[in-house]
Amino acid sequence: MQRPGFTAVPTVVGSFPHTDARALTDSILARFAEMPAWPQMPVRDWRESMYVQYSEGLPGAVLDGQEQRIYFRGGDTLFPELEPFYQALIEEDVERFAITADFARGLCLFLESVPRLDSRPEWVKGQVTGPFSFAMTVTDQDKRSLAYDANLYEVAVNGMAMKARWLARKLRAVADNALVTLDEPYLCSFGSAFVNVPRAGVIAAIGMAVEAIHKEGALAGLHCCGNTDWSLVLATGLDVINFDAWEYFQGLTLYPEELGAFLLQGGLLSWGIVPGSRSSADLDPRTLLAALDNRVGQLTAKGMDRGMIYRQSLITPSCGLGTESVERADRAIDALVELSDLVREREGRG
Repeated sequence: MQRPGFTAVPTVVGSFPHTDARALTDSILARFAEMPAWPQMPVRDWRESMYVQYSEGLPGAVLDGQEQRIYFRGGDTLFPELEPFYQALIEEDVERFAITADFARGLCLFLESVPRLDSRPEWVKGQVTGPFSFAMTVTDQDKRSLAYDANLYEVAVNGMAMKARWLARKLRAVADNALVTLDEPYLCSFGSAFVNVPRAGVIAAIGMAVEAIHKEGALAGLHCCGNTDWSLVLATGLDVINFDAWEYFQGLTLYPEELGAFLLQGGLLSWGIVPGSRSSADLDPRTLLAALDNRVGQLTAKGMDRGMIYRQSLITPSCGLGTESVERADRAIDALVELSDLVREREGRG
């Protein structure tokens, strides 16, 4: 698959604190013409939170609207639901894993709105909860992670892969190309005493989702907003890695050989260089540019080509903006767009 150069094209991670789906979707389409992304709005509806949004239609899923929580039923009650689920996997019935407007209003409006633009976008972006994070964070009725029940783990891993494939298919229908990113915050805990999932199993789970995305002709990315074993991530066949370049960049520098090989193979770095409010950093675009240049310089000092790094780059907020105030989120988007303009005026537009 041909991996393009972007040279600091701006895009977003996923979630927003806004509640007006139409206004937010229109704003994203206007401001991110080169790679617009559909917005998740967990404040608007609890079903848009990342661990609920992609559970729709999965075997055993129970949504408790009163408590606003999700869990899965295991045991004998699960078995009648498994047969049609596995039949859909065997038949590659992608539509069986659709994400509806009840769970993703922003996605619905995005898919309706993009075809009405004056010109068809070359790229669009979407996101799905990664299989490892879904399996580790969501629990069964006994509050045990799905990862520790063999049947529910298979539901989680295969379910997220097929949700990603469905999303890739829908995005490819409205644009020439698509990037689907797996949100994997739980990778920050991989290797700790609290995670009893082998490395090979994590690689296989992420690899399954990557393969599903590739089957639809889309690029596959992964977002992790903290320190993790990046050698594991880079062993999965991903096209794009999105990382918190503001607070957790140093962790990535520990893997220069793997990262260098990734870039030489055409891999893309998606720099989460616009920080959230927890960092107490200002959002002056020139301050952010200096920070980005500093981090690129650290990679060039390890033997990676500066021009290649910038050509094979996207820039984003450091994480989703769903927990920020609307004002801070809007300021972050302003800073992101201005930073992109600064980089591209200097480096060329790719």
